[in-house]
Amino acid sequence: MQLAAIIVSLVLIVVGAALFVRALLQIYNFMRLGQNVPAGTRTDEPAQRTLTVAREFLGHTRMNRWGVVGIAHWFVAVGFFSLLLTIVNAIGQLFQADWILPVIGDWAPYNVFVEFIGTMTVLGILVLIVIR
Repeated sequence: MQLAAIIVSLVLIVVGAALFVRALLQIYNFMRLGQNVPAGTRTDEPAQRTLTVAREFLGHTRMNRWGVVGIAHWFVAVGFFSLLLTIVNAIGQLFQADWILPVIGDWAPYNVFVEFIGTMTVLGILVLIVIR
């Protein structure tokens, strides 16, 4: 039974990775349709630009104007990024049932965070489905 779980999971991981790469290529090709930007105008001040992206993403400043939708979207967005390590943990557990992430795998604050964000991500998705 474990061999079947490993095979199915690895196939799904490969399919998911291929779909992810395909989506990235579609986004890249779409962005290439735009007008050329003069050299240096979008690459200046990398620290400030990185800080702005982090502030916009973590603060969800534009989406939070939409009330419940903004809050639900924030949890979904943060969940997709922050729960990546749960996928790594799950892959490890396919091969060794008691495997945990090194260093943080048995750290209580991390586990509480994962449970909270996981729950709120699912609730956020359900809220967005109902609203949509």
